[in-house]
Amino acid sequence: MIKIEEKDPIKLSGLSSLFISFKYNQEIIDIIKSSEKYIYNKKDYTWEVPCTSLAYLLDQFTYVDDITLILKKDDEEKIHYYPKLVSEYKITPFQHQLEAIEWGLNQDSGLILDEAGLGKTATIIHLAEELKEQKGLEHCLIICGINSLKANWESEIKKHSGLTSRIIGKRINSRGKVSYASIKERAEELMQPIEEFFMIINIESLRFDDIVQALRTTTNKIDMAVFDEAHKIANSTAAQAKGLLKLTKYAHKIGMTGTLITATPLNAYTPLKWIGVEKANLTNFKSQYCVFGGFGGHQIIGYKNLNMLKDEIDSCSIRRTKDIIKDLPPKTIITEIIEMSDEHRKFYESVKDGVKSECNKINLNTTNVLALTTRLMQATACPSILTTQDIMSSKVERAIELCSEFISNGNKVVIMSTFKEPLNLLKKLLKDYNPLLFTGDVSEDEFEKNKIKFQEDPKYKIALGTVSKAGTGLTLNAASYMICLNTPWNAASQSQTFDRIHRINNTSAVFIYKLICQDTIDERVEEVLQLKQSMSDYIVDDKISEESMKILKNYLIE
Repeated sequence: MIKIEEKDPIKLSGLSSLFISFKYNQEIIDIIKSSEKYIYNKKDYTWEVPCTSLAYLLDQFTYVDDITLILKKDDEEKIHYYPKLVSEYKITPFQHQLEAIEWGLNQDSGLILDEAGLGKTATIIHLAEELKEQKGLEHCLIICGINSLKANWESEIKKHSGLTSRIIGKRINSRGKVSYASIKERAEELMQPIEEFFMIINIESLRFDDIVQALRTTTNKIDMAVFDEAHKIANSTAAQAKGLLKLTKYAHKIGMTGTLITATPLNAYTPLKWIGVEKANLTNFKSQYCVFGGFGGHQIIGYKNLNMLKDEIDSCSIRRTKDIIKDLPPKTIITEIIEMSDEHRKFYESVKDGVKSECNKINLNTTNVLALTTRLMQATACPSILTTQDIMSSKVERAIELCSEFISNGNKVVIMSTFKEPLNLLKKLLKDYNPLLFTGDVSEDEFEKNKIKFQEDPKYKIALGTVSKAGTGLTLNAASYMICLNTPWNAASQSQTFDRIHRINNTSAVFIYKLICQDTIDERVEEVLQLKQSMSDYIVDDKISEESMKILKNYLIE
């Protein structure tokens, strides 16, 4: 008698596996070994095989012995006990965010896969608030898949919550300059009592054993962990992936991404493994979903059983796209605070020192104030404008990340900048998406041809435009996403720029990302724009109001 029983998997991927038991029979063993995949369990003498092998095994076993088949009973429809939401939110969530919060209250671990722009960060912050209120959570660990997002999390927590946060290792001196402690010092910090509720680190820090060990042994009780941009660990064998998979003790684990699978099904492995849904090791995961061939038979040449992977992801995630969200406003503006890389920060500080030196030598007037602030803005947007050194802009790096995410979801993107240099750089770095230029260097004829290509030809995914050339009179509503590398000098210019994709005949909501480098001139220009809208004087009258000039003068003097 051959017994085949469907149960939860132990070492294979998927929602269930087949477990085969029988008295020793070499013919049965040979049949199992000829199937797609198998694992022998020495403890109970059973063979675990994927459910996709069932038809083949039944067909082969029929000629050998009688078969007893026990299928796993369908799980009863899960009853959702949505606890009453008790937190008072600083900013009222949208209905889809409330649904995600309630979803999060009904499972210990899972993935929030909402499309970019639907407010996953705010959702997580509110979910953590609820869990703290209802279950007494002491700390929530935020693991940023992109280093520059640490500052954005700090900003968003302050915006949406009354809870406190700390970026591990962040130091601010008496002059307000930000620096970061060494890995050893960060590990020591984690071992000390931490008062703040949210603890923020980046995924790269998990490459270091000191940090991983500190998180595993700290006396600070971390009840919830969140992995933002969970798709970023594309290489599951990387040190940071291995470090993440050692951090599984938390009562609540949530992965966040709008694009779980960016290139291959293998992108899903580490997030699924981390939240405890995936049982297989990487080798078994690959063998279950990858087709091998090529030289030596070790190259991945295709994929299989993807319906199984889809079911596994569906079982532990919530996913909404902007097309089905009815309560979102037609235009959503997201301000992202970008933390500059060490190299970029060092360059910016050197430019700032030069500006300060000039301020001590000249009388500040409208002309030179604008010139000096423009130089600082160039330093945040694209260092190559000011130096021959090969220094990558943190804004350009983030723009590339966002483009990859948006385009993988079937969207087109418009990138706008005050300066043409970062656009020329992005044209090279994003060449796989056939970017089109809309700058003063493009002839009028080519300009019009590019507009038609972008609007009508699906192979052209990105439009790159300067505010002065493409900020008015141009329709680019084939895109639903815009990335602004700089804040224009005035509110009217900014509004006009946004309207390139936000047109009256839009069929879906649009999402506009404004990239602001932390602790730079960007924040001060944004302050002028947001608080006074006084920069509009510059475009209308070719001057800036006295109050705006005072703000910029004070910043330069500081």
